[in-house]
Amino acid sequence: MDRFRVEVISQTPNPQQVIYAALHQDYTENFVFDDRDSWPSDAECGEIIVKRLLAGDRGHYGPLEHPQIIFNCGYFPHSVMQQARTHRVGVSFDVQCLAADTVITFVDCEGSAGKNNLSKTIGELYDLWTNGEKAIRSRSIQGRNGEPPGEYRRDCKQRIRKMRLRVLNEQTGLFEVGHIKDVMCSGIQPVYKVTLEDGKTLECTTNHRLFTANGWQTMKDAVGLTTASDGNVVSIAKNSYVMCNGLSVTDRLYTEKSWLEAQIAKGLTIKEIAGLSDCSIATVKVWIDKFELSLKCSTPGHLNNHKPWNYDPNALYRNKPWLVEQLNQGLHADEIATLANCSIEAVKKWVYAYELSLNKRKPGRDEPWNKGKGGYQLNLSEESRQRRIENGKIYTQRGTESNFWKGGTSTERELIGAWTRQIAPQVHKKFDFICQKCAVRGGVLHAHHLIPVFADQSLAYDFDNLVTLCKECHEYIHQNNLELEFAKAYSPILEPQNWQVKPKPKGRKLRSHPVKVKSVEYVGEQMTYDLEVDGEWHNFVANGLVVHNSLRYTGNQFLDAAIGKKDIEDIFYLRPVDYYTDREGKKYYYSPEQRQQDLEWCLEAAKRYKIDFDGGMSEEHARGKLPFDYRQHFVVSFNLRSFLHFADLRNKKNAQLEIQKLCEMMWPHFENWAPDIAKWYTTTRLGKARLAP
Repeated sequence: MDRFRVEVISQTPNPQQVIYAALHQDYTENFVFDDRDSWPSDAECGEIIVKRLLAGDRGHYGPLEHPQIIFNCGYFPHSVMQQARTHRVGVSFDVQCLAADTVITFVDCEGSAGKNNLSKTIGELYDLWTNGEKAIRSRSIQGRNGEPPGEYRRDCKQRIRKMRLRVLNEQTGLFEVGHIKDVMCSGIQPVYKVTLEDGKTLECTTNHRLFTANGWQTMKDAVGLTTASDGNVVSIAKNSYVMCNGLSVTDRLYTEKSWLEAQIAKGLTIKEIAGLSDCSIATVKVWIDKFELSLKCSTPGHLNNHKPWNYDPNALYRNKPWLVEQLNQGLHADEIATLANCSIEAVKKWVYAYELSLNKRKPGRDEPWNKGKGGYQLNLSEESRQRRIENGKIYTQRGTESNFWKGGTSTERELIGAWTRQIAPQVHKKFDFICQKCAVRGGVLHAHHLIPVFADQSLAYDFDNLVTLCKECHEYIHQNNLELEFAKAYSPILEPQNWQVKPKPKGRKLRSHPVKVKSVEYVGEQMTYDLEVDGEWHNFVANGLVVHNSLRYTGNQFLDAAIGKKDIEDIFYLRPVDYYTDREGKKYYYSPEQRQQDLEWCLEAAKRYKIDFDGGMSEEHARGKLPFDYRQHFVVSFNLRSFLHFADLRNKKNAQLEIQKLCEMMWPHFENWAPDIAKWYTTTRLGKARLAP
């Protein structure tokens, strides 16, 4: 814990005066701003706040929400950051941030961003995410959850989550749709303006990750940025190309030479390329030949001296004397192929290879064209055809009454199967077309006997014994003999947990393209923000540039630990050797030997991370195998009221030891910032686990 660190990035000046102003405005008709020269000092305001607002426990603590303090916390275990994130929206990790006026690109259902001007700045998004939509409403009575009367802004997080965010499929280079998971404020930080040759600009911190022609890089590393102590740019040492959006591509991706070259360079097989471009393998071959490209072999089997899987040097059709004998007997190619157990084309190939001649069939047929055919066809109108079908349902004799009855050739199991298939639509309707195993709605559905026919045949025709399963789950249960386990664990599922993926129209597609960085300049310290993106691709388009979201942690620290550049304890956190008690009162001793074994295990995990990363595995995939408590830097923002709430929840004896330490290290900064409120809290609430005002 000696490595833990907490510093203040920014704080509201004279917070107790700010609270006093808000408090006083509730009780005076005057415009408080006009009386600011006569306000009490910050210390006197603190005494008034404690006396009039806090000590009386009056329940109106809105004024406490105005002052804000922002902490930079470093070298804490990942679990502490996750707990802090549980209670605070304003948490940012690795401090990868964008300026407030950065425009985030959203699209409509057709993938277009230009029709309805759906873009918003990241500052606007944070305001909406935190405070609600701007349509202010007035509440004249107390709300159902105890909200006081007054004006409020309606929460709109769910609406923002549903907005279609433009994200880049890093594999295909095409833009797709993603969704926002969180919007965060990262506090005031040094910001730099990146200008591209096409005029696009982006204001971000030096360690915000950009998608360049060489992959993901921090802005600083991408351009080789060198700065002075005051933040100004000294030089940029590298030529960097940042991927931007905007170039339209046709639906036929295979017709673009640059796209085909990119896929071949990635090592994709012709089958994989055909799958990405939604066409046949033959079509891809045609365009590869047209552009004079060279496709890499998909498997070693296509190298020189490769023989097909069905190669047989002793096959009959390879034997010239045998072929001559069959031809002399007057056999044709199809008859020879049947004798040799091969295809007709194989026979033709070897006949021509030996310079022999196939026997030609005589013109015409030996048998009439209609031999073995019977019946007749009626040239009926559609109306007459439908009338025949309806009459057939009514008047046709079935079963034992039919003239064609042969005594019943179907087995009982076949009859049960036929009845089950016939009744299946009603079963699926009963369960709202939801698979009762995987909870997915739609797809290919089967009706399944909950109590199998082999277990109790008397329930074979019982409608209530049938449940809906998708084809995959149905086959899995029967192939693995899991009928009994499924029946015992069965519980009706009436609401789908997952939906089948809705087919997307092809529409107009956009691909990314590289643009060279022209300049970088320092623009000063600004309030910064970032997004967390949900889905497979963790990126978004900001001012036309493809940038990374905040929750992809850099893996360089794990690589440095693996090769010995950094101490393993600088990367991973393990508790000190000591006696501990869990929440249930169980005591245990964390010994030096056990701690040393855990350190060795962390080092092995870092080495394994390096092997996976060097092998081409993505950072987020390789990181999923690491111990959970790697050390993490993060920025967390509180208003004064939420900080007291956080202290109530986490600065108590039964809280996690490390987050108690976080609260202890934050507290001196808070005492210096709002001393009177801190003193009141220490004497009345600290460590008592009461909910803060």
